[in-house]
Amino acid sequence: MTRSDRIKVRLFDEDFMKKKEWWGEGETILTEEEIKKKPLIIRKALAIEHVAKYMPVSVRPDELIVGVPTMASVGFGRCFPVYALPEEEERAARCGYTVKSVAGHHPADYEKLLRIGLKGVREEIEESRREKERSGELDEETDHLYASMLISLNAVGILAGRYVELLRQEAKQEREEARKKELLQMMEVCSRVPENPSETFQEALQSVWLLFAFFHSTMEFLPIGRSDQYLYPYYKADIAAGRITEEQAEELIISWLAKFSERVQLKPEQWEMHLGDMDSQFNGRDMEQEDAATYDNDESYNYGTSANHWLINMILGGMDGEGVDATNDLTYLILEGWKFLEAVTPTMSVRFHKNTPQKLYELCASILRKGAGEPVLYNDEPIIEGLVRMGIPLREARNYSNDGCWETLIPGKTSFSFCMNQVLQMLEYQLQQGRSLVRGRVEKEGLPPLSSYSGYESFYKVFLRILEDNARTEIRNKIRFSKARSDIAPSPLLSAFMDDCIKRGREYSDGGAVYDIFTLMLCGFSGCVDSLTVIKKLVFEEQRITLTELAEATRANFKGYEALHQYICNHVPKFGNDEPYCDEIARGLVEDFKVIADRLRAEGTGKYMIGLGIATFEFYAKWGHDIGASADGRLSQEPIGSNVSPVIGMDKAGPTALIRSVTTLDWLPYAIGGPLDMQVNPNEVSGPQGISRMTGLIRSYFDLGGLMLTITGVNAQMLEDARKDPMRHKSLRVRLGGMSAYFISLSEEMQESIIRKTKHSF
Repeated sequence: MTRSDRIKVRLFDEDFMKKKEWWGEGETILTEEEIKKKPLIIRKALAIEHVAKYMPVSVRPDELIVGVPTMASVGFGRCFPVYALPEEEERAARCGYTVKSVAGHHPADYEKLLRIGLKGVREEIEESRREKERSGELDEETDHLYASMLISLNAVGILAGRYVELLRQEAKQEREEARKKELLQMMEVCSRVPENPSETFQEALQSVWLLFAFFHSTMEFLPIGRSDQYLYPYYKADIAAGRITEEQAEELIISWLAKFSERVQLKPEQWEMHLGDMDSQFNGRDMEQEDAATYDNDESYNYGTSANHWLINMILGGMDGEGVDATNDLTYLILEGWKFLEAVTPTMSVRFHKNTPQKLYELCASILRKGAGEPVLYNDEPIIEGLVRMGIPLREARNYSNDGCWETLIPGKTSFSFCMNQVLQMLEYQLQQGRSLVRGRVEKEGLPPLSSYSGYESFYKVFLRILEDNARTEIRNKIRFSKARSDIAPSPLLSAFMDDCIKRGREYSDGGAVYDIFTLMLCGFSGCVDSLTVIKKLVFEEQRITLTELAEATRANFKGYEALHQYICNHVPKFGNDEPYCDEIARGLVEDFKVIADRLRAEGTGKYMIGLGIATFEFYAKWGHDIGASADGRLSQEPIGSNVSPVIGMDKAGPTALIRSVTTLDWLPYAIGGPLDMQVNPNEVSGPQGISRMTGLIRSYFDLGGLMLTITGVNAQMLEDARKDPMRHKSLRVRLGGMSAYFISLSEEMQESIIRKTKHSF
């Protein structure tokens, strides 16, 4: 086998099957009274230093890039040394935060690391500190931030030094001369980077990876960004100078890409929970005024969905700051390497525009028709125009990247967060007088009785009021608690690689980043549109049923209302079928939500730019599990439609109709994102004609103004076979709305929902 073959076999047969050891639980830096007296951000930096000194290090067989992050997971949490005092944790908890409430999501400025190295960043910090001291602007908080940044940067150097020594020892013990030579070369690379600027392709890959792995070892779940752009100069120079061959570059890429996947665990019995109820909160809440029951932990149902997810998104292609196509040889090399590994991490995305080479369309089509659900496809023109409308300069908008799922942002410059406006849940409140059908309690007070609505417009107006109240509450909480997260869970290391934190002397989430974006997401969009369609058509126009009767039918989960249920499912227009009646309601909802956002902007949003998106991420089954039967005929606790996609099984008119429905929406205000998740039967897109059909579908969607597209090429039989014999289908991947996952690692409920979706593929 080749080196690449051996690395892939190791991933699937060893790494993915072996139980991972979590490190950091029970570790503490609060060992001396003198340390306890230091400012919290300094203690956080000392905890980062502690990780660098004591985290496990290892060198894997055949690899050319080293560095193993500590075990963690979006689904199950993160471990980190104790650095906060009990009273600080109690104060943070009152605001809905813990020491693990690290926001993540934000690509660092990796190009900066490659260009100037750790030592250059230190010099930048020292110079900014001197300038602020000269101008009298160096307050205590800024001084502490700079000190914590320097401690954190030195910690990265400590970790690199540990790998230098480990590689030296490995080389001494290695008997095979070829591998000994490789280990010594890797040792030399780690002795130069990330401390110094990178000079070769291997140094660039190693420098980025070691910093990236350390971010993930210190609770920062970060994306990797536009890697084919910031790595390309080093690849190009090495190839031109004859320092490496194409084959050697491919081996380096495979070794580098494999590092992102080494934490994957396929066996659910090996998973561990290290996540508390509030650890992932990042918008802030007054917990003393909240009903604690609101935070019921239903993780057992969603168990494992995000187990192998670390918000690691890589995005390739697109255009450069001048608007010129930026696709390069490394774009293809990375994408081919990712295809070969059959990985779920990094989550892969590709940007397209009117001048994207046909070769890139065809490569993506060939990957997508064979499963995976990735790469996620982005349409540059409307996204860039939408970002410019938000207030981002054109050159920077052209350089957009994404966060750990699919939301767009500006890499190295953005503090990003969002809130979910679960509109199908809000509609349930409106029909049930504020009551949750699943939880059996009133969760929304002050709603008018159903008998008070004189027509559809009066009903819809109250629905919009509920939606606006929710969005306003989320924004006010975000503003009110804007500093609370950084007070308990600051990120000094990430701040050192985020513009303009050093210049401003502020932590990135506390006013340091150039752009602070808070996005209002519509969740449950298609089910809400279909439900509003039923209410408008059957209740107020045709008067087949009253609102009260419809509410009773949903409370009964349509038992005793079977005829009504069948009529709703089979005779009322559904979003995704190019039905003008339903699509008009969908257009109205996205426009009205934009109007709400404009009104909230006018009221004042503090430091935050407000973005819009349509999202469920991977939680469409989980959130459906939280909602009772809905007016569109969806039964109690069944999944909702993912992202902007139709409700499962309701898109019956084919892919062209589906595309026409989705692209009838005005997407420019929603430039943060809203993917259409499509299922295609791989048998229908096989052979050369299949590639042509796939590329035609992609181009049609983008030409009509679609924003983002995911395509999963699996059929129900493949999934059923994987359920029966999982070990023979370890690499079978499916798309979950914001990530991909190995099908065999998902819960039975999630597997069943995916099979149901796939049965309706085109």
